[in-house]
Amino acid sequence: MANINAVIVPAKALKDGKHKIRISVAHNGETRYIVTDITIDSAKEFKNGTIVKRPDAAILNTKIRGLMQKCQSTIDEIDYVNGLSCAELVYQIKNSENRKHRTLSSIYEEYIENARIKPGTLKCYDICWKAISGYLNKGLLIENITYATILCFDKHLWKRGLKPTTIRNYLVFLNILMNYAKKCGYVNFKVDPFLNHQLPNNEIRQSWLSVDEVKSIRDLQIKKRSLAFCRDLFMLSYYLGGINLVDLLDIDFNEQTTTIHYVRRKTENRPKLNKFVEFDIPEEAIAIIDRYKGKDGHIIASKTQRLTRFNHFLSYNMPKLASALGIKKLIYYSARKSFSQHAFNLGVNTSVIDYILGHSVDKSNSSLYSYIYVTPEMATKAIRLVLDNLK
Repeated sequence: MANINAVIVPAKALKDGKHKIRISVAHNGETRYIVTDITIDSAKEFKNGTIVKRPDAAILNTKIRGLMQKCQSTIDEIDYVNGLSCAELVYQIKNSENRKHRTLSSIYEEYIENARIKPGTLKCYDICWKAISGYLNKGLLIENITYATILCFDKHLWKRGLKPTTIRNYLVFLNILMNYAKKCGYVNFKVDPFLNHQLPNNEIRQSWLSVDEVKSIRDLQIKKRSLAFCRDLFMLSYYLGGINLVDLLDIDFNEQTTTIHYVRRKTENRPKLNKFVEFDIPEEAIAIIDRYKGKDGHIIASKTQRLTRFNHFLSYNMPKLASALGIKKLIYYSARKSFSQHAFNLGVNTSVIDYILGHSVDKSNSSLYSYIYVTPEMATKAIRLVLDNLK
């Protein structure tokens, strides 16, 4: 058990002979000191843990008792106090106030600074935070967020006419910040504000195309160069198992000439059995790669390889391509959705589809996955089945 007392340390006297009152913490055979802001003129003004012979002695002694009570309260709240060294206990006492009465804004700033977040995700978090801080006061203490706060914010978002998926994203990020605060010990809710709160369902983008529609994209005769490149990028994603654009742009096709081997960037930090996506590059994809491959082996557009440039290019040209084909809705993501749907329709095992898409293949938590795994050969065979279905 830790013992605390108010003391002065003669060896630590200030240059002018004055002394700082310190809180001594004796624990596990060691003693450490916490310096207070209370100063006395000489050692004669302090006796048996009490300030004496001063007109303000009563006020200062009250302040000392308050500081000691705070120290003792912090110690009493620590369940594992006996497992801490004296230095660790003092650290907990000194930082106890930093863990209390934190604002929502400070939690956001700390989380963004400490968490491992990808640039794309960081941009999404920034958008979410603008929506949250635009409604909730930035100075709002995290401990003052209640179920009513969540309901009011939810209602506010619906009144803005936002889509359910957007509302869900904002609420999920607010919950992320609150869970971070709880895990750090900054707050301890008696009733979790998100308890029993029903988040809006994610809207599933039904953007996959039929086999005939994919054929029409492949076979469309296009004179305009930009539309032809847009079409070829779409088909290249389909031929390479619905590969995401960011992953496609990362690949050096001078090195990967016959076999593709990459880590899906979106899930690279998630634990999964199949870290790599690997399969033989089909001949349909090789023809497009050879057409657009730059000297450095990467797919190029104009003189830049920035992802934002590609996204703007596709956003501008995809609607034009859809109009030329008479397709109601066409986005680059449709290639990924279409490939996976067509593979499923052809009876490809869902674990193989997950492998090709770069998902985890052990979602069922079945012990079966301790004995088996999807191989690149299985992925190659599945992709060939889907592509042959276009013939």
